[in-house]
Amino acid sequence: MLESRPKAVLAFLSIINLVNYCDRGVIPGAPIQFGSFVSCTLGVAASQQSVYVGLSVSAFVVCYAIASPICGQLVLSQPAFRILGIGLSIWVAALLLSGLAYFAGDAPGAFLLFLAGRALSGVGEAAFQCIVPPYVEDFAPAAYKGLCLALFYTAIPVGTAIGYEFGALLAEGPGWGWAFLLEAA
Repeated sequence: MLESRPKAVLAFLSIINLVNYCDRGVIPGAPIQFGSFVSCTLGVAASQQSVYVGLSVSAFVVCYAIASPICGQLVLSQPAFRILGIGLSIWVAALLLSGLAYFAGDAPGAFLLFLAGRALSGVGEAAFQCIVPPYVEDFAPAAYKGLCLALFYTAIPVGTAIGYEFGALLAEGPGWGWAFLLEAA
């Protein structure tokens, strides 16, 4: 049976994973409001909004793809939790940038601020996603490894689904930027 401290660590890491994936669902959950942000900040027609939504997703994916092997290699020469801590710090800063872009409104550079936030989010999440699954594999007792990994990975679809709703609810209320700021908290 898992002792209480390992349970707490695994639960904490699973919650972070849930919020990581919640983050990815915010903008798809608020397409109209985010499209309006794109039009206001960049002065593009509604028919061109999807290009910039795609650009923000691509910034995340490309930076995630580049940072993943780098973080995976760094773990061979640096303490894993140092890399994890740096990655999570970058991720929180990225969430703050993404949220603050909303409050910049139609100011010049607001979309670039958002784009920088999404790119940095990819870097921060890469550190987390490279390090935690092997850690769970090593840390969990043999009889519970499958269960621990299953709970960790269950956060992927659950977090994404929550992100869609979270983004939609906040977009209809105070604004989608709040979703990123609350995730950072």
